[in-house]
Amino acid sequence: MDEVNRHLLEIVRRYGTPTYAFDVRRLRAQVEKLRTHLPAAIEILYSLKANASLGICDVLRDCGIGADVASAGELATAIEAGFPSQRIFVAGPFKLPETLAQLRDLPAAVISVDSPSELQMLAGHRLPNPIVLRLRPDFDSQAVVAAGHESRFGFVGEDVASCRKLVNSRAVNVIGFHVFSGSQYLNAEGIVAHLRGALAISLRAADDLGIAPTLLNLGGGFGIPYASTAGELDLRIIGDELAMITEQMPTTRIVLELGRYLVAQAGWYLTSVLGHQTFQGRAAVVVDGGTHQRADMCGLCLRTKASPPLTLNAGMVPSRGAMDVSGKALVAGNSSEPAASALPLIPTDVLGCLSLPADVLTESSLLPRLEPGNVLAFANAGAYGLWSSPAMFHGSPLPAEVAFDGSEIQLMRERRSARSILDDQRHVNVRGHDA
Repeated sequence: MDEVNRHLLEIVRRYGTPTYAFDVRRLRAQVEKLRTHLPAAIEILYSLKANASLGICDVLRDCGIGADVASAGELATAIEAGFPSQRIFVAGPFKLPETLAQLRDLPAAVISVDSPSELQMLAGHRLPNPIVLRLRPDFDSQAVVAAGHESRFGFVGEDVASCRKLVNSRAVNVIGFHVFSGSQYLNAEGIVAHLRGALAISLRAADDLGIAPTLLNLGGGFGIPYASTAGELDLRIIGDELAMITEQMPTTRIVLELGRYLVAQAGWYLTSVLGHQTFQGRAAVVVDGGTHQRADMCGLCLRTKASPPLTLNAGMVPSRGAMDVSGKALVAGNSSEPAASALPLIPTDVLGCLSLPADVLTESSLLPRLEPGNVLAFANAGAYGLWSSPAMFHGSPLPAEVAFDGSEIQLMRERRSARSILDDQRHVNVRGHDA
């Protein structure tokens, strides 16, 4: 961890805050962990909705996994990153014209269809792409973010049988099924229950259509521990279940789509203290970041459940731009200031910079006394952060995004200036009129 801290401090020195930093070694380690414990026949797709940064996609493409996309923008990113077209999976509740135009140039990409209406629409476009039908789970989900039988996505009951004539007409190339019941599964038993349920409804749907499926996307949703007291997911149990499925379906491609599990733990959100405040009777600090750049804070209640942020240095760090860091001596190991871990810890709230009451990054975290310029590093911030955030609130410019591979640091996205929000806007010529 000391090595990572040094790299994070160097990133702050070069690029300021707020900044997202991504540990490339951790990204690769997550892929290797999956390969160690899951059967070799299982195909892994990276769900770009977790984080569609082009640099992240570059790393995961080099790791040999595919891409799961749900919009024209994500599809364009997957193409730019060089994911093989036959390993691109295009989902979403309906495909917009721009997506369809891209798919005409990617006949090997697999399309996940969400409803009989969408299937009929695709038949009219006569796309040659292989198609899977997304099935709405008929079983309960144990995911923290559930998408089970009460969700809005996928074919239900009689929907499948009603499409048999269209499927048999060969106007569409239906080759299998897609089942997803939620995100942030925290226990292996819940995932095993999902896999069994997903396989069962897929086989029933195959009977209804009279086809032999050659591809099954059995979802994913693997969770990660945001709190220090939580344990890692036991992949061995999941691997054993998938081994039985591959034995049962030896000629069928079995696919999993994973986002959070691959990228969350590789990401750090770096932000600097601007000043002091109080909140609900507790000590608090205001920082130059906020929840407008961290949508993941909201749905999982991370402000109270996640581990406290790291205090990277005991010195003063200007909040923006490339700068010298007075904590640099601490990195070199000869600082005369006490280490943060040796200071008394105070229950502290970290408040964002927005004029928004709910803009709280962490609540009652035990932290050393913080001063303006101190840098806080929020761990496990690689998924559903910037890419699912209301990032333009207050006309906020986008933060920098940086990748580090050991001591090698690469800028993925430059910090935008405040005036950058005007780049794509136009004046309206308002003319006076007679009363």
